[in-house]
Amino acid sequence: MSNELTISNPGAGSAGPATDVGGAGGAGQGGFASLPPNATRKAEIEAIMRTDFARYEDEGLDKEYRALLQGEIEAVNPEAGNPTAPMPADASRTVLCSSQEGQKLVGEWERMGGFRMILSSVQKDVGEIVKEAGNNLRQRYLMQTFTEAVPLAAEVALMDEFASGVPWAPPASQGEIDLFAKTEAGKIMVQHWGREAPERVGILRKRAARLVDSLTEDEAADLWAWFDGLDTHVVTRIFRKMAGG
Repeated sequence: MSNELTISNPGAGSAGPATDVGGAGGAGQGGFASLPPNATRKAEIEAIMRTDFARYEDEGLDKEYRALLQGEIEAVNPEAGNPTAPMPADASRTVLCSSQEGQKLVGEWERMGGFRMILSSVQKDVGEIVKEAGNNLRQRYLMQTFTEAVPLAAEVALMDEFASGVPWAPPASQGEIDLFAKTEAGKIMVQHWGREAPERVGILRKRAARLVDSLTEDEAADLWAWFDGLDTHVVTRIFRKMAGG
């Protein structure tokens, strides 16, 4: 839902979920949306990234670098106005490698069978979820709130979870199903799954546990706080995607 996955158009208006009317466009991690292409500045930051990674992160150059990359894409890509247009693989790799978590993910995906192939699959899954938000303004708003609220470590963990596929999990107990169905989205999905509810809820519980185990307490809290604010129809789409049906 962020720049590693899609090309957003931060210069366009962003709509709140209720009003469908918005003001300035979404910012990237740390406040930058996009910056005009600047090859000289980009080269300076890349040199610092290679020689002094601590300075690169401490001074917020990672955020500026992402904004410069986003500006380059918006300048040349005719689909920049499409909120879910996938970012090219090479640009995605560069953005991910601007953080230690992202570097690790890129390496793991290469070992799993190829960065480009896995990225394409994740982009497709995330794009389908974002489209569920509604029109372009609502899609941009969803991506903006994700970028602003969810820590980078949680974003990378989510990408890895999408890439890992639907796992086997022990069926959920009736008590666990009842707890899941206390939310509106959970109730809808239990009715939709019918006899498959124990299997599907069990899968969701396992995937949620894997996410929590990979994050700090604060990172997980920020992720779930963002998730709890989503519209019901977006949540049900996420549940179906993550549970495999």
